[in-house]
Amino acid sequence: MGWTDNLLTGIHEIDQQHQVLFDVVARLEQAVTSDEKWSAVHFALVELTNFANIHFAVEEALMRMHGFPDLDAHIAAHRAFSADLAEIKKHSIRDDVSNEMTDWLTKWLVDHIGVVDRAYIPHLRTAALITTARR
Repeated sequence: MGWTDNLLTGIHEIDQQHQVLFDVVARLEQAVTSDEKWSAVHFALVELTNFANIHFAVEEALMRMHGFPDLDAHIAAHRAFSADLAEIKKHSIRDDVSNEMTDWLTKWLVDHIGVVDRAYIPHLRTAALITTARR
């Protein structure tokens, strides 16, 4: 499962960034099966790490600016993902990474966006950041 409109938050910038995260995971899935597997996988993991860090910073700043009460828990979820991704990236240099990794990344994104990110939508709706009424 990849990106679907069911994952839309109604915050244009965040939705675009979420879509980019899924695009990078799709590139990672392609890299796992490519002829130049090692370098393609490692580059895709670096790209995912860099973009995830940017996205997390934007999302956390938005929640901080609008006083989201569960910010600390949300940050902890981001940090745990980043730590897991760093481990995967470290192992990708020496070991073969598989489709299990891309399945885990996709599942994490779907679960995080569909559950954890959705938790801040009602709070941010009062800040007029939501462009359309989404779940």
